[in-house]
Amino acid sequence: MKRLTVQIAASVTLVSAAMLGAAHAAAQPGDSADELVRDATSTLQLIDDAHFDIVWDGAAPFVKAKIEKGRFVTDTQRVRQLLGTVTKRGWTSVTRVQFTGDQNVPNGMYANVDFFTTLASGRTAFERLSFRLETDGHWHLTGYIPRQLQDVATTPPPAAKQ
Repeated sequence: MKRLTVQIAASVTLVSAAMLGAAHAAAQPGDSADELVRDATSTLQLIDDAHFDIVWDGAAPFVKAKIEKGRFVTDTQRVRQLLGTVTKRGWTSVTRVQFTGDQNVPNGMYANVDFFTTLASGRTAFERLSFRLETDGHWHLTGYIPRQLQDVATTPPPAAKQ
């Protein structure tokens, strides 16, 4: 009986591994919430470290066409400085939306990643990073909004309306 249990467990493990591998292979670029959280976390680190020019370089092409680099850097630096020192940050939600029908914003897949942020002052804030899935299969920043209230609706992503 013990040998049969081991064989069944081994078979289930192999089937699960095969299913996981097939699911991973079938995943399309931009399908992973983990990918969005990683991209958002990396972008926040660049913003925290005042590398606004690098953030600009990775922004969505339509954002770059609407907002010149100097303005983007200045605006992002200003809103980030208002927060102050971050002591802790964790993501709270990832939302993806297929967006169509606005003449100011290209059709496509957009996503928001929201963070709950604790500041050195003891206050809490919320940060939202918005992205667009581009033809290169990668998410590119379309907006960054730090805010005091959690439930601030932004559809389409914030930078898109500037």
